[in-house]
Parts: sequence; C-alpha cells; structure tokens
Amino acid sequence: MENNLVIKMKNDLAEISRSNVLIEEFCEENKLSNKFIFTLNLTLDELVTNIISYGFEDDEEHEILISITFSNEKQELTMQIEDEGVYFNPLNISKPNHIDKPMEKKPIGGLGIHLVKKFVDNVHYERRGNRNILTLTKKTNN
Repeated sequence: MENNLVIKMKNDLAEISRSNVLIEEFCEENKLSNKFIFTLNLTLDELVTNIISYGFEDDEEHEILISITFSNEKQELTMQIEDEGVYFNPLNISKPNHIDKPMEKKPIGGLGIHLVKKFVDNVHYERRGNRNILTLTKKTNN
C-alpha cells in the first residue's frame, strides 16, 4: 500500500514551515520515527531554501511542487521536488574541501547539498522542459 502527499508552495521562505508541518503529519500517520521526520524536514528545508534563494532570476511568484510517496511494502519514502528555476543539478556539486578542517576554520554555508546526499539513499536529478526535478529516496528502517 502506498500513501501520497502533494504540497504546492510559493517561492517564499515562510512557506517552508507550513510544508514541514504537513510532512510531519504525513509521517506520523505512516508511523515513521521522529528521527526520520527530523531528517526528512531538514533535507527538504535545505533543498527548498536553495531553490527559493538562488533558483529564480526575477521577483515573480513561482510554484514549487513537492510530492511524497510512502510505500509500506518497501518501507521506503520517495520525495520529488519540482521547480521552474534556473538549471541546477545538485549532483554536480562536489564534496566541500573544508569538511575536515577545524570548526573555527570552516566557512559559513556550503555543506547543505553534501548533507542531503548523506541523509538519503538515492538522489536522481533531471531537467524536463524548464523544470528541475529532484527525486530522493530513503529507506525508513535505517
């Protein structure tokens, strides 16, 4: 059995907290752990913040579509984030070279995409027309 959640949000940072609440409710309905919910919301927060902050070249309102599917049979959650921002493939971002440096020598930022790749089991990117489509998959039992 699969359960689905679709969230349509505007390119407004204030929308992230609304989506986090909806995702938390969806995960609780599907009996996912608090640790899983935290990781999922952190992943979504990082990706959507990047889309809103850097994805659009104008000040117009744009829609970001988040689709989540939980498969009870596979014990797997799939999240797809779709936007009409500028081309951006996060898989092309290499591992930051400052990860092993002491905390006081690390620059602010630059770790988000690296952490997202660590949090999930699989990431797939495609550009379809004028849309970025990022699909993330995570087993719920790890």
